[in-house]
Amino acid sequence: MRISKATSAARPVALAAMLLAALVVAVSGCGGPKDVAQERALRAEAADELLIGAAWPWASRGEGMYWNGMKMAVDEINAYGGVLGRPLRVIKEDDKESVNEGRLVAQRLSDNPDVVAVVGHLNSHVSIPAAAMYEAAGLLMITPASTSPELTRKGFRRVFRSVNSDEKIGGQMVEFARATGYHRVIICYVRNAYGLGLANAFEQHADAAGLQIVDRQSYDPAVAETPSSFARMIREWKNHEFDAIFLAGMAPQAGYVVKHVRAAGIKAPIFGGDALDTAELLSSAGTDAEGVVVASIFHPDNPRPEVQHFNDRFKATYGVLPDSWAARGYEAIRLLAAAMERAGSPAPDRVAEALRSIDTWTGITGSFSFDEKGDVIGKTMVTVVVRDGRFQFLEENQLASAAPRALQNVSLDR
Repeated sequence: MRISKATSAARPVALAAMLLAALVVAVSGCGGPKDVAQERALRAEAADELLIGAAWPWASRGEGMYWNGMKMAVDEINAYGGVLGRPLRVIKEDDKESVNEGRLVAQRLSDNPDVVAVVGHLNSHVSIPAAAMYEAAGLLMITPASTSPELTRKGFRRVFRSVNSDEKIGGQMVEFARATGYHRVIICYVRNAYGLGLANAFEQHADAAGLQIVDRQSYDPAVAETPSSFARMIREWKNHEFDAIFLAGMAPQAGYVVKHVRAAGIKAPIFGGDALDTAELLSSAGTDAEGVVVASIFHPDNPRPEVQHFNDRFKATYGVLPDSWAARGYEAIRLLAAAMERAGSPAPDRVAEALRSIDTWTGITGSFSFDEKGDVIGKTMVTVVVRDGRFQFLEENQLASAAPRALQNVSLDR
């Protein structure tokens, strides 16, 4: 995961002048349509600093360490001479988890010709429309969070995902269910692109694995905190025989769902996808989060050397161990820097080519590469459980035996 230290020699003034002259021709010559991708590439080649947009719901998602991870990566890279001899700078844009606000953010970043890449967004329902705008503007986008398969099915050449899609996560959680002995499962999912994608993936893998889906229900995240909005759903569940509930939701709203289920006297185990792997689940569900199992890309107790080395540096910087969001933010920035170095250029098209040509790149969360669609390949997931009010790591080779013990505080009785 090391970035080669670039030489600090100044680029020749003549090169910068040539590139800027070419830019003027590209944007104004012959009265033809402006080639925004070419314009952005030329400005990137001549820029004194490399500007990256960070699109995220910063105000509403303050409990995690995502920004800490991003900032640490930028500081480390700049301390070693930057990328291609130029410093990185990240500008924040808050999408407020809204499609409309996400489009406004995407427009602002797209209108800024000095931005070479965007890291974001969090929500799939925001990322999908924003990705089309970035693609049209010649911008490279990489999301460490949006998992909907639809994001990479549009044929875009500059859109990447550094986290497994719902298809992979759904498959992993079906394997967890089988290993734990669950045969009859209820699916409960949030009514948006993320929830639908993960619910579909889980159900498809469950059918192939011989698990029975007893019921499938969705909920509106806007009213998730209101117990009455779940009354009918929970009444129906009490008429079913089931072993567990698969929750395809996002915290904090998913934490309220957990509270409603437990308040209704349903004690069946609850397990879910990586969007539950956040401190906001613990704060919204409180003690009812105990025993919930989720997929994750990172846990500081993972014994892999890369994880432990990251832990040491992060704790030395911030005084605490990192969470999975710190790892995602850190890894996204380091990956972009590595791809720029590999490409020998910050121009988005060349960086996109470099990402697709990487055989294996070793980051915090393991070694991986990308396919033609921009989806990550070979990225491993881990499984964590809420125990004693915090997420605890489940060893992969002990999962089948450890999971039932981890859930022993939650009875199967309903």
